[in-house]
Amino acid sequence: MPDFNKIVRQIKRSLSGFDKSIPALQSVLYKEMINEIKRLDTKGDKIAVTVKNLSILTSIKNKLNRLILNKDYIAEIKDFAKSFNEVYNLQFEYWKSIEKTFKPKPLLKAIRNQAITDTVKSLTTQGISANVSDAIINILRTNITAGGSYSALAEQLRQSLINTPESKGILDRYVKTIANDSIQQFNRQYTQIVSNDLGYTWFRYMNTDIETTRCFCDKMTDKNYFHISEVPEILKGLGCDIYHKTKLPYGMIDGTNPENFFIRAGGWNCRHSINPVAQRQVPAAIRDEVFATPAYKAWASVNKVTTEVGLKIYNNAK
Repeated sequence: MPDFNKIVRQIKRSLSGFDKSIPALQSVLYKEMINEIKRLDTKGDKIAVTVKNLSILTSIKNKLNRLILNKDYIAEIKDFAKSFNEVYNLQFEYWKSIEKTFKPKPLLKAIRNQAITDTVKSLTTQGISANVSDAIINILRTNITAGGSYSALAEQLRQSLINTPESKGILDRYVKTIANDSIQQFNRQYTQIVSNDLGYTWFRYMNTDIETTRCFCDKMTDKNYFHISEVPEILKGLGCDIYHKTKLPYGMIDGTNPENFFIRAGGWNCRHSINPVAQRQVPAAIRDEVFATPAYKAWASVNKVTTEVGLKIYNNAK
């Protein structure tokens, strides 16, 4: 029997084997930054607002980049990039087990290659410099130009760089989010393209909820099965709080809509998968409820499926 969970398990293994060195690396960064700020001119506990103090920021940023992009970290990135090939191959096995004539489109290989390229860029020079090093430099610059407290600056650096029970350090947060989102979204892209080609319209929202699972994802795993016609209503939040800036449930990526929901799912750092299922696998009570909705009837009309045809498919699937 086809097992989509093999793909989910592979993604979990890939993510769990990645970024283990990050907490130790953050400790190194913190110690080095404390040494660097000792170079600042101060007046008592106040940082002097001087050209000299500002001029050292460039060298500090270069040092940050060198420390982060060390050979061990780069080796981890290369190993993680291989996981895209593993997911690609498992996706092929899965769909081949369902559709014997299945052959992956060249588009799928191109998406995989682009996903690898983008992920490596985000986790190395371009992404690290813009999202980690620059953030630390901005903390330093703000304190220097404001003549801030030296001891307060040291504490800000500790809070930004060291993992605590309350929050993760900036490098840990960034790397884990990029790694998770890149591999999960690639997997969902592959699934969506093939699902569309093969005409799947029913799906399951899957993966185990954890302590930090968002309200939306919690509601979706409880809902479990859903039809493509339900997505516009689903994006209204299923009773969860809506973020006023995005008009979407908290945590969702701005601009998420019925088309890209199957790729973005619950938003940043979402661990859930959206798995296609045959209509006959959906419990009868759920099918009954969906077929009776105005949303399904509107979808069926647009997609050249009459209610009668829908019911005929439903009856044949019983």
